[in-house]
Amino acid sequence: MHGSRDWIFVVLLLAGSATPWMLVGLAWRKWAGSRAPLLDELIDDPALLGGQILSTVSCCALVPLWLTAIPRWSSWPNVAIEYGMIASGVSALVALFILPIGRKSAKWLSFAGCVLNGGLVFMFLLASVE
Repeated sequence: MHGSRDWIFVVLLLAGSATPWMLVGLAWRKWAGSRAPLLDELIDDPALLGGQILSTVSCCALVPLWLTAIPRWSSWPNVAIEYGMIASGVSALVALFILPIGRKSAKWLSFAGCVLNGGLVFMFLLASVE
């Protein structure tokens, strides 16, 4: 029974960390779909575009954390993990203040992704304190 609890935790953790990627990806797709065919005005909503970029950084900054789970990457320096956690947390926090200013509805997908990434960083910080 103890082994199945570990697997359930791992599956939930992977699903929880993949959800922000999917939300941010959907927001990028929605943003690209709303663009004019000729791209007259590339940046018509700078708050949304800035929030999208910060949301993407927030997702990508956690990659060093997952690379350490692969055996050959187990010697990955802890500094990369710490900087990744800091970059993810800070970019998610800044995006949470920028995204509500955006005009398009895609902002709420990225906003939810940033909330989930911020919660993941907070969870790892709490786990590392103990």
